[in-house]
Amino acid sequence: MTAKKSKQRKFFFAGSIRGGDKYASSYKDILDYLRNYGEVASEHLDKKTVVEKAGSSGDEDIYARDVRWIRESDVLIAEVSQPSIGVGYEIAYAEALGKPILALYCLDAEKTISAMISGNPHITTLEYQSLDHLWPRLHEELSVIFV
Repeated sequence: MTAKKSKQRKFFFAGSIRGGDKYASSYKDILDYLRNYGEVASEHLDKKTVVEKAGSSGDEDIYARDVRWIRESDVLIAEVSQPSIGVGYEIAYAEALGKPILALYCLDAEKTISAMISGNPHITTLEYQSLDHLWPRLHEELSVIFV
């Protein structure tokens, strides 16, 4: 299912990188899907690239870049099946800015979703069994956000 691009929307996609990359292949598919709706600022979800840039100045640059991208984005979409301190921080930052937030959670995840995500009235949580199950639900939520 694809959407027509009318106005160029900008997304920030958050997913665990250093905290574990079990869902990395799903991230790529989600990024591909989101491109049907607009620009995805955070297409850097490559653990090797992030690790190569590690270090004092690298980490400072990553922080500055990511908070800038969140500020510039219309919505933050986070895959939260793999717990990550960084993703949690990005979600909280987007919430403080009043950005719409969608948290995607695979029901096959080894960990239970954090109550700070699932219990937060400012975050829409989309649980899914497979990406094919996620697409229509994600389409519906994006349609509501971009009315």
